[in-house]
Amino acid sequence: MKRQSGITLIEVLITVLVLAIGLLGTAALQTTAMTGNYTSYQYTQAAFLAQSMLERIRANRSAYTSGNSYYNLAAGTAPAVAGTCYNTACSPQQQALWDMGIFYAQVTGANTLTGVKTLTAKDSNGNYIGALPGGQVSIACDTPFPINTPGKCLVTVYWDPGRSGASGTSCVASDPTALKCFRLATILP
Repeated sequence: MKRQSGITLIEVLITVLVLAIGLLGTAALQTTAMTGNYTSYQYTQAAFLAQSMLERIRANRSAYTSGNSYYNLAAGTAPAVAGTCYNTACSPQQQALWDMGIFYAQVTGANTLTGVKTLTAKDSNGNYIGALPGGQVSIACDTPFPINTPGKCLVTVYWDPGRSGASGTSCVASDPTALKCFRLATILP
């Protein structure tokens, strides 16, 4: 009886197959981790921008305690900013429009402000880009605020995480064509 030495070709093929399956699993795990990381980044950006807008509203107290709320913006609508509050004094209403214009520009990349050259980065074609892909914003504050009583404000940031061309403002998680949303509500003193 002859003794066999070395390994057979079948053993080598099976080893390579097991190794390839392991490497594919590692690549899939890495892809899933990167996707999750990017989604977390987008939610963090949305939270930061929404909080920033609420702080602007709080700083302009007379814009919402005078019996009127100037902080309302429908989703997909650019604020009608007239003039600049960049280096000049503004009325509470003008400041509210300016604040919403900055917020809108930061999220969507559409610069609707005069007197400010850029608020966001540009892509390789020279177009302004927003902090979030397909970004939209909405602001809903009680109108009118009862004088000297707390009122509620809701700031919503919408975006298209997969850059799929999704639109609308439904924010339904089970709908694959809906945008992702981050909503931040507060009661203003």
